[in-house]
Amino acid sequence: MKKADFGVIVIGAGHAGCEAALASSRIGIDTLLLTINLDTVAQMPCNPSVGGQGKAHLVREIDALGGEMGIVADETCIHSRLLNTRKGLAVQAIRVQSDKLEYGKRMLRSLLSAKNLTIQQGTVAEILVENGKICGVETLAGKKYSADSVVLSAGTFLRGMIHIGSLSFPAGRAGEPPADELGNCLIKLGLPVKRFKTGTPPRILRESIDFSAMEEQAGEPLTPSFSLFSVNLPNKTLRSCFLTRTNEQTHSVIREHLHESALFSGKISGTGPRYCPSIEDKVRKFPEKNSHKTFLEPEGYDSPEIYLQGMSTSLPEKVQEEYVRTLPGCSNAKITRAGYAIEYDIVHPSMLLPSLESKIISGLFLCGQVNGTSGYEEAAAQGLLAGMNAALKCHNREPVILSSAVSYIGLLVEEIISVGLDEPYRIFTSRSQHRLNLRMSNAEERLADIAFSAGLINNERIAFYNARKLHIAEIIEVLKSTRHTYFVPDDNSENLHEKSESKHERSEDSFENSDNLPANSENMREIQPLSKKTSCSLFHFLKRPEVAYSDIKNILKSIPDMDTLAEIEIEALVKYEGYIAQAEKENTLLKNGLDIPLTENILNDPPVGISSEARQKIIKAKPATIGILEKLPGIRATDVALILMHLRK
Repeated sequence: MKKADFGVIVIGAGHAGCEAALASSRIGIDTLLLTINLDTVAQMPCNPSVGGQGKAHLVREIDALGGEMGIVADETCIHSRLLNTRKGLAVQAIRVQSDKLEYGKRMLRSLLSAKNLTIQQGTVAEILVENGKICGVETLAGKKYSADSVVLSAGTFLRGMIHIGSLSFPAGRAGEPPADELGNCLIKLGLPVKRFKTGTPPRILRESIDFSAMEEQAGEPLTPSFSLFSVNLPNKTLRSCFLTRTNEQTHSVIREHLHESALFSGKISGTGPRYCPSIEDKVRKFPEKNSHKTFLEPEGYDSPEIYLQGMSTSLPEKVQEEYVRTLPGCSNAKITRAGYAIEYDIVHPSMLLPSLESKIISGLFLCGQVNGTSGYEEAAAQGLLAGMNAALKCHNREPVILSSAVSYIGLLVEEIISVGLDEPYRIFTSRSQHRLNLRMSNAEERLADIAFSAGLINNERIAFYNARKLHIAEIIEVLKSTRHTYFVPDDNSENLHEKSESKHERSEDSFENSDNLPANSENMREIQPLSKKTSCSLFHFLKRPEVAYSDIKNILKSIPDMDTLAEIEIEALVKYEGYIAQAEKENTLLKNGLDIPLTENILNDPPVGISSEARQKIIKAKPATIGILEKLPGIRATDVALILMHLRK
C-alpha cells in the first residue's frame, strides 16, 4: 500500500488542535496541522484567562502529560491569583490573565519549533473515508492529503452563525469565516450533530473607564506557576483587574430590550452554557437579584481593550452601549467591539470511545468544543488525549484511557461520552468523588508515568519528576521523625515554640488516632486544643488547621526549599491523610451501591440539600439506579452521597 502523506492530520489550530498536533509530533509521528488562518493560532476569542476552579487542575494535568498550555500561560501572564484559598488544598486553583496576542504568538513558536510537525494554512472541506476508515482530508482549494488518523478540533466553526440583536451572519468567530462545507460533510458521514451556543461580552476602551469607582484586584506575586518548567516569567502583578456591579438601572435597560435579544427573539435554537449565561439571561432568570458582579480584565499588557467578564450578550450594539454605561465607573465607556452570541454544530460525544476515537469511523478522533465542551482548558485537555491516541494508533499501539480516579481529564471524557449533553460541558472539582486525591499539586505523580510510556515526555523529564517525588517523601519522613514541643495558647496568648528533637526522646503523640474522624468536607476539622505544654511530631503538628507548611519551615530551618506546588503537596499529604482513608471507604460503599434503585418519590421530589442542577437533572432524566445517576453530567459527588444516605435510611 502507498504510504500516507502524514500519519496524523489535525484540523483546526485552536487550543485543542495545538495540543493534539504537539502530542502527535512528540510521539514521533509525521503530523500536519491545517488551520483557516495562521494569524489566529491559539486565539482567545473570549476572556484571555487560563485556569480557575477545576480548569486549573486540567492545565496542571496537561503539563504533567507534556502539554504546552501551562507553559504558554505562565510566560504570557500579566495577572495571577490563587483561588479557593479558604477551602481545602485539593480545590485551590491557579488563574492567570494572559496577554491575548502574546499567548497566540508564543504557542505558534512552539508549533514551529516542534519536530515532525508541518503547519499549513488551509480550510478543510471534506474528511475522506473509505470502508469506514479514515484515509485523509481535502481542502476548499481541492488539495488532498492522505493520513492514517485525523483529529477534528473545529471549535465553533462548524456551520457557525453569529447573532447581534437582529443581525445574523455566518462566521466561525468574529472576523473569520465558518466551516460550512466541513459541517455538511460530517452530516453526510452519518455523525449525529446538534446545535450549541456560546457568546462574548463587549470590549471597552481602557481610557474611557473610571477605575477609581471600582474595586481593584491586584495580582498576587506568590501565585505558583502552572508548569514546573516555565522560564523567563514576567512579573505576575503587571496589570490589575477591577470589580464593578450591575444595578437596577442596568437591569431596567436590559428588561426593556429583551425582545431584541437574539436569545429570546427565536433566532437562536442552540443551547447555551449554564455556567456562563448571557447578562440578559441572568436578568430574566433571577429577577430577585438587583446586582451581578462584572469583572473588568485586561486583554493584554499594552492592549487598549478591557474585557467585561459576566456581560456576555446577544443584544443589539446600541443597547449594549446603553447598559454598559450604567455600570459604576463606565458612564463614559466606549465599546470597541460589540458582544455577540455564536451558534455552531457539535457532534454527539456519546458516539466516541474513551480514547476520543469515533465509534463509526476508524481513525477519526474528535476533541474540544466540537464534542460539546466549553472552555480553553477542557478543549486543550481533550486535544492532548486525542492527538496522543491518534499517534499511538499509527504505531498500532493500544490507546491511553484515562480514568476518572486518576485525572480530571478522565472524568471529563467519562462524563461527556456516557450520557448525551444537553448543554456545553464545564469541569468542576465537585463532580469528582476522588477530588481529595486529584490535586493540582500531584498531577505529575498521577500522570507522568503514563506520559513517559506513551512517549510524550523524555528521560530527563521523568527523572526530574521521580527525583521531586522522592524529595517530597524524604521531607515527609523528616516531619514524622522530628518532634516539636510547644505551649498551647491561652485565650490571649501566642504559641511558644520551644525546640525540635528526635522522636526517640519523647512519648508517642496524643494526636495519633485523630485521623479516624469522618471527613464530611474538604475544610479542615477543628482540633480541640491540648492543655498547657505538649509535644508531637512536626507531621502531626502540621495537621492542626491553624498551622501552615511555612510555619514548619520556620521551626525546622534545615528543611530545603522546593517549588511552591511541591510545598502545597506536602501540606496536603499531611492534612488529608485521614480524610483520604475515609474517602476511600465511602467510595467503596458507593461502588457497592451502584445497583440500588431510586425510589419514585426521589425521582419526582429529590431530597433537600442537593444542588439545584442535580434536582433538575434527576427530575428530567429519571435515572433508575445510583449508578446511572452518578454518570449524569452536572451531578456532584456530594449529591450522590446525600441521595445514597437518604436511601439507606
